[in-house]
Amino acid sequence: MPVLRQALSGLACLLLAGCAALSPPPPPPAAPGTVLAPPFGAPLSPEQTRQRLDAARVVLVGETHDHPGHHAIQLDFLRRMAEAGPPLVVGVEWLDASAQPACDELSAGRTSVAQFAEKVDWSGGWGYPLELYAPILEYIRERKLPLVALNAPLAVVRQVARQGLTSLTPEQRAQLAPTLDLDDPAYQAMVAGQFAGHGVSGAAAENFFAAQVARDETMAHRLAQFLEPWPDAGRRGIVLVGSGHFLHGLGLPPRLARRLPGARILTVLPVEPELAAQAGSMSPEFPPAEWLVVSTPAPPRPPRLGVIVKPQAGGLLVERVVPGGADQRAGIQAGDLLVSVDDRPLASPKDIHDAIKDQASAPHRYLVERQGQRLELTIALETAPPGGPVPKAPPPDRRAE
Repeated sequence: MPVLRQALSGLACLLLAGCAALSPPPPPPAAPGTVLAPPFGAPLSPEQTRQRLDAARVVLVGETHDHPGHHAIQLDFLRRMAEAGPPLVVGVEWLDASAQPACDELSAGRTSVAQFAEKVDWSGGWGYPLELYAPILEYIRERKLPLVALNAPLAVVRQVARQGLTSLTPEQRAQLAPTLDLDDPAYQAMVAGQFAGHGVSGAAAENFFAAQVARDETMAHRLAQFLEPWPDAGRRGIVLVGSGHFLHGLGLPPRLARRLPGARILTVLPVEPELAAQAGSMSPEFPPAEWLVVSTPAPPRPPRLGVIVKPQAGGLLVERVVPGGADQRAGIQAGDLLVSVDDRPLASPKDIHDAIKDQASAPHRYLVERQGQRLELTIALETAPPGGPVPKAPPPDRRAE
């Protein structure tokens, strides 16, 4: 019996090895540019992609703001739509209505991209590296496409996030869309989930949601104005926007649909190759977007301090500290005022990046003011892993560092 038992055991091992050898290898990762649609089986063919894209009247192409591959996808869709006709209007989240005169000059070819960036104070306003966006802006300039600055003014959004809609003056309220629909439980739940880790709840969470809705409604309102008369003008729109503004069909899509009756709205979400590989397990009834488009892998993310700050006289006020970050370990607390980094004064979140970018993970000296006392902390940041899950909407009035 022992011999028979050993023989059977050996046969079982051979059979298992044979099964493993015969199992099909995992499919190779989808190539950048591959388009997946529910139920997320085989990729769409180029002809299927063209037909469905041609049928859309408004296309939302998402981005993670600092991801070069996402902007490459945006440029690809911009070219496809511009070259296929009918006339195309390009709406962007990156700027508010005060930038519209400069947008009109760029669309007419009367200003260069560099001059445009200076006129709209790109580095002080939007703040993400211009080189990520320059190819898109240059294409708009070359093709003389109408460029629309969609967003609500940042100062007004901040006011809403801090004190609510009722705190706005009539002049401030007039800078937002006339209609703001806050009765959106599903969207409110999604936004609330994004802030739960930062300890935002109660009235503060409601104000954050109102600020997010103010942005979405204003972007939808501005785009609709440039597509009027709808639908008789025959124009199409492409919106380049942070992906959190349309995930799961929430945010922008219903607000656009309300203003553009009958519009075929298509949402396009750039995703990492590893996330695309999981598309088959996503719910076709509640997908993150109507199309997933595979991007190039994300570059390594710069290290972050791990605080939510806002500019204040004399520096940057720390409003919240992200648990487990390098700043918490070094002793930074909510209510601290970040005055300088390596003797460089701080007036905006971008100043932190500029001060440490050449040696981001090296120790740097942070001058902090706390209850009238000044202290110096030495902080070395950890490099964040590249990529990540489906992107979430950024806080509507703060920049995390």
